[in-house]
Amino acid sequence: MRHLYSAPVRGGSLGLRVSWVLALTMALAACGSGDAQGPQGQQQPPVPVDVKTIIPHTVDVMSEYPGRVRGRRTVEVRARVEGILERRYYNEGEIVDKGDRLFTIDPKPFQAVVNQRKAELASAKASLNQAQRTWARVRRLYDVDAVSEAERDDSLSQLETAQASVQQAQANLDAAQIDLGYTKVEAPLTGVTSLRDVDEGALVSNGTQLTTITQLDPVQVLFALPEDDAIARRTALAAMGGQTTDERTREATIILPDGSEFPVKGVVDFTQSTINPETGTVQLRAVVKNTNNALMPGRYVRTRIRLDTRHNAVVVPNVAVSDGDQQPQVFIVDGDGKAKAVSVELGPAVEEGRLIDSGLEGGEQVIVSGLGQVKPGAAVKVKAGDESSGGDTSPNRQKPGSAGDENGQGGSNGETTGESADSDENSAGAKAIAGIDNASLRLRFSPREPLQRMPQRRSRSSARLDYPADNAYAANVGRGS
Repeated sequence: MRHLYSAPVRGGSLGLRVSWVLALTMALAACGSGDAQGPQGQQQPPVPVDVKTIIPHTVDVMSEYPGRVRGRRTVEVRARVEGILERRYYNEGEIVDKGDRLFTIDPKPFQAVVNQRKAELASAKASLNQAQRTWARVRRLYDVDAVSEAERDDSLSQLETAQASVQQAQANLDAAQIDLGYTKVEAPLTGVTSLRDVDEGALVSNGTQLTTITQLDPVQVLFALPEDDAIARRTALAAMGGQTTDERTREATIILPDGSEFPVKGVVDFTQSTINPETGTVQLRAVVKNTNNALMPGRYVRTRIRLDTRHNAVVVPNVAVSDGDQQPQVFIVDGDGKAKAVSVELGPAVEEGRLIDSGLEGGEQVIVSGLGQVKPGAAVKVKAGDESSGGDTSPNRQKPGSAGDENGQGGSNGETTGESADSDENSAGAKAIAGIDNASLRLRFSPREPLQRMPQRRSRSSARLDYPADNAYAANVGRGS
């Protein structure tokens, strides 16, 4: 049986095919992503981007270096006399104050020596008194020619010898008392004690190590700078002249292993004047207050110091820097609203991003998002409110009228739901077909499935705006197939 409408369809086959192709093309264009490339020759819409206007300003060039904490003073407590170690007065690992008793060495032998020296001193003083009396008597007799000159000289010599004996006895007594004092071992400084090296009851001799005391407040951090950084720092300090003693110039920030900053700033108090030929580094030392003993000697830390201060410096966010054909580049928005690739020479990293030594002068609008879709000469559209943005330029942040709400449309919370997006796409498809007045085309589609009910692809324009700006691969994947 011949279909009722078969003849008109054959008669208008050429027109039907043209109309069908046109309708299908318009439907796919309406359903596809907002920035998907259309048929060959169709102009690509401007890419929405975030920008940051570059304003030259003063910036500090900081750098971090690994280092180790050590006590400002570390003292090995040693015995200074020989004897039996009788007693220990401290608990191992506790903090002791300067002058606290640590150990006692058997004092009895030394006390006996002291008593002996005292007796010798008393005997020497008695001999001195006798010599003085003899000298006084002989001198009077010599004055009246009652004794010879030789007898007078012998009496004077005995007096001088007695005086020297008293001095020698006094020195021996002092030495004995010093040795007796060494039997009481005291802390030479305030610090934390280590494990004992000798147990009570052991025989110690002069020089035997008993324990170690480390001063914990303040502590020192030793770190090394590479040769180039050390020269740069020295040059910067020399250029600042009288400001080399400024606390900010010598300030050091201690970074703990967990990434947090130690609350107290340190001060660089020593810089080695020579370069270590084996390592090619220059040794530096920072002193840090350690009131709560939070920094333990031997702990690994990182030290952040200021190497240089740049005036009128040009700094761009790290996300804006990409690899060019021969050197790094950044994209800026030119006067025609198009992306322009500018080759730059990178300087050191700073807190705000990357310092630019050459290539930018200031005032340029640097693109910081959408770099995966930006090509040199491509038209770009700066998002509303971002023309002179100097704040957060993170490519993942949400902005009104950008991610998820490209046209500024949405509900009360400013977001476009999936249902409204689908309805908008269906409405666009319906409008595309409504503009075609071809009875045979409508009859051919309507018996099976109306074009308005054809499955529509979900728009991915909002998702694509959330891709990291420097990940071109992810941006391409997000376009779908």
